[in-house]
Amino acid sequence: MSKEPYRTLRQAFSSCGGTVDALVFEPIIANYLERVSFPTGTVLWHQGDPPNGLYVIESGVLRATYKFVNPAQQFEESMVAGTLAGELSALAEAPRNATVTVEHGPAVMWKLNGENLRRLQNEEPDLARIFIQLVLKGKNKKVFFAIPCLFC
Repeated sequence: MSKEPYRTLRQAFSSCGGTVDALVFEPIIANYLERVSFPTGTVLWHQGDPPNGLYVIESGVLRATYKFVNPAQQFEESMVAGTLAGELSALAEAPRNATVTVEHGPAVMWKLNGENLRRLQNEEPDLARIFIQLVLKGKNKKVFFAIPCLFC
């Protein structure tokens, strides 16, 4: 099996205690993920856009800007290699909650679009369940260093 995207998937899920067995995940890698690349400055999506998939970042840096009604609650975060982008809105089929731009590129990512996610759930339901659980566990472990202190 090619080193990518297996290495990036393993890195993305290692922080949540998940294991990515190459043989188990081979169907996702071979049949559902698409390698995409975007140059610096590309806006991948705007806050409020419909989801177009989730991304596993192989290289580059993405910048997410979150804007809320209360300006004091606005913040930004950087997403680097070995992390996920757009996963919650993609899984929930909900509007994007941030504007995401390629800050340092090219950004090379592995995309699981909505159609392929639905195919994965229909064709490989057990594998889809494992994958989604790892995505959600990884999200729960994510730490936002850029959130302003609201109690300071």
